[in-house]
Amino acid sequence: MRKIIDRHKSFVENAQKQLGLSNYALYLAGILEGALYMWIIMKVVPWFFVSRIEFSDF
Repeated sequence: MRKIIDRHKSFVENAQKQLGLSNYALYLAGILEGALYMWIIMKVVPWFFVSRIEFSDF
């Protein structure tokens, strides 16, 4: 497990250096990415729980 964590850390550090991002920008990008994923999940998941009767006119 430690090997995976170290590999991930080095990948993120290299990407941050190549893109020229500060720590703050990297954290902000992570928060925005998480918010986007959560918004998509909140919009898609209810489709699986809606009864077919509500869509009877389609």
